[in-house]
Amino acid sequence: MLVRTRPLLTGGADQDRERCQVEVRGVVQGVGFRPFVYRLALEEGLAGFIGNDTDGVSIEIEGAPERLASFRARLTAEAPPLARIDSVVVHAIQSKQESEFRIIGSEVRGQVSTGIPADAATCADCLRELFDPTDRRYRYPFLNCTNCGPRFTITRRIPYDRPQTSMARFTMCAACQTEYDDPGNRRFHAQPNACPVCGPRVWLVKSDGSEIACADPVQETIDLLLAGQIVAIKGIGGFHLAVDATDEAAVMRLRQRKRRYGKPLAIMVRDLAAAHDLCAIGADEEALLTAPARPIVLLRARAGNGIAASVAPGVPWLGIFLPYAPLQYLLFADRRLRALVMTSANLSEEPIAIDNDEARQRLGDVADAFLLHDREILQRCDDSVLAVVDGAPQFLRRARGYVPLSVPLPLDAPPLLAVGGHLKNVFTLARGRFAYQSQHLGDLENLSGLDFFRESLDHLMRTFEIEPRAVARDLHPGYLSTSWAHQWTAERNLPLIPVQHHHAHIAGCMAEHGIEDPVIGLSLDGTGYGTDGHIWGGEVLIVRLDSFERFAHLEYVPMPGGDAAVREPWRMAFGALHAAGLSLNESMQLTGASAQEARLLARMMERNLNTPFTSSLGRLFDAVAAVVLGCREVDYEAQAAIELEAICIDEPSMQGANLAYSLELRPGDWSRRQPAILGTASLWRALVRDLYGGVAATRIAARFHAAVADGFVRAAVLAREATGIAQVAMSGGCLHNRRLSLQLRTQLESAGFEVFRSMRVSPGDGGLSYGQAAVAAATLRREERT
Repeated sequence: MLVRTRPLLTGGADQDRERCQVEVRGVVQGVGFRPFVYRLALEEGLAGFIGNDTDGVSIEIEGAPERLASFRARLTAEAPPLARIDSVVVHAIQSKQESEFRIIGSEVRGQVSTGIPADAATCADCLRELFDPTDRRYRYPFLNCTNCGPRFTITRRIPYDRPQTSMARFTMCAACQTEYDDPGNRRFHAQPNACPVCGPRVWLVKSDGSEIACADPVQETIDLLLAGQIVAIKGIGGFHLAVDATDEAAVMRLRQRKRRYGKPLAIMVRDLAAAHDLCAIGADEEALLTAPARPIVLLRARAGNGIAASVAPGVPWLGIFLPYAPLQYLLFADRRLRALVMTSANLSEEPIAIDNDEARQRLGDVADAFLLHDREILQRCDDSVLAVVDGAPQFLRRARGYVPLSVPLPLDAPPLLAVGGHLKNVFTLARGRFAYQSQHLGDLENLSGLDFFRESLDHLMRTFEIEPRAVARDLHPGYLSTSWAHQWTAERNLPLIPVQHHHAHIAGCMAEHGIEDPVIGLSLDGTGYGTDGHIWGGEVLIVRLDSFERFAHLEYVPMPGGDAAVREPWRMAFGALHAAGLSLNESMQLTGASAQEARLLARMMERNLNTPFTSSLGRLFDAVAAVVLGCREVDYEAQAAIELEAICIDEPSMQGANLAYSLELRPGDWSRRQPAILGTASLWRALVRDLYGGVAATRIAARFHAAVADGFVRAAVLAREATGIAQVAMSGGCLHNRRLSLQLRTQLESAGFEVFRSMRVSPGDGGLSYGQAAVAAATLRREERT
């Protein structure tokens, strides 16, 4: 199918003409790449054609050699803003003596290897049109172009063409079709292209589903929000539950209905100036806020900013993001709205709602009204969350705006699936040198979470035509992802590759940086099943992609009650104090345990009843928070540790002679592979003395952070002395801690190490499956060689 032709503008003599085939791979569909190449060819006076295929785009181009050279240089240097070029392969071919440049239709052939673009925030050109009263798309909530708008969330499969998206049901009007067909128009082949005449619409309904009669549903929504109502608003990747962020009563009502009592809520604000009014923002944070992905960014809140106290209780940060869809910009066009809580529309631990009927059914008791539209969301996709940690962006949640962009692998992988862990689940599909992470799926706590996992897996397998030949999974026998992987591979007779949790964390960091040589790995988190059956999480490992050895770890302490000790940090503190040799009475006093509770836990530890042992740094943070801050119970994962970090945010750094506490490093016997131990008894004794001595909690928290960093740096030095390895890779959920991450890196570098951190994927469990995929690929390569 011929789409468009244009006569060649300039040319040379026939004998001076050359022709080449150019294959461009990466995210080059749905980003305006073909019209860009078309204009480039015209400017350079070249002939030929360009078309989409399942690998990316294919170009045949001919003309004077110097013009071809200029074309190839400009092809990558001037690519559209949403394009991501992974490779350009050029072959000389026979001249066809063409005199025009054409854009041809998409060709479906072979295995898919191109990428779907991620959803992108409304561009400046579309924003001007949105608020231009003379424009035909004035205040139209679904305007977009090749430089912005939904992509992944409306796409069924590749090639990325309108019939493969949820816009297929909307037939373009004559005006939209003209734009769509014109290579000189920025809406050329913008697949979601629409206008008020032919595109999706919005309407407002009550919680019972009855439509609210009004001239302007958006303005009516604004009025409801200003009156303290909770409105479920359908967006790009799902519904948000919205409420006025300055209205304390409204925010508390949302928390009660959503059953989310303590976890901070994200806030959307009008623009960058409004964000600066609420928070202190550095240059790196500003760049994240205004990026096309428009993630939620964790920022230091300003005192007296007017935001309801219940938005982010117990922490000094706010999760701030800017509008990224026209509908959101329209909400903030009313200057009376200063800031909106915009949180995922679900009940606690459930996937985000995306369908109109589903939203009303699941959220009818939460929202007072629903702002709906009829553009189908094909893929649930939460907002991404990032923070600037030690001067670099770090993912806490990788989703809208970044998925399904690939992450490179340092080795060729056969088609494989890595299923991730239990909390913050993300799976990874890999083939060749590319890994495709799913969007954030949440905790696999129930069947609805598992259904979301299956839906997303089916979609990405179908989209990228990856049929796994092997599956990687975590060692933990109780994970839902593990049991699913066992069943799925058994049905297909596929190999199942177990990957230890902390090995996967470090392998992911190595793979991201293209490292295959051994590293010293600091794998620091809350929970990971160890090869000895205990719960690990404070680990110093010697890591290769296909194997690891345990060099050192935090001393094992009891977890009375098992998972209950995670939800109730006082239990963890009781076990840690017991292991440190404190008396029953002292442990009772320091944890706030009743006499009955203390006797019960003492019997459990004595008889080893439901009392696993752990070397987890995350659990050590919980225990210290329970003693220092009185945290008996938590409402969300890592709450106690986050609050412990928060109280010492303004304390000066401590190291060397300023250390008040320390971990006892007891060397092992590396020749016999006996790991060194980082003991905590002396740390606890010093910390308790400070408590009894009236030292401020802020100072105690800072001293604890310093002791942890110092202990693991000393363990890394010991590992270098034993192995000669001078590269350290750090990963695990504890690396979200800004203070700890900074102190570890600076002290390791001062000790002469080269330090690597996870940046393209989360260091927490959201990045686990990427590391599993790297381990599985390396394991399969080793087995093939041997």
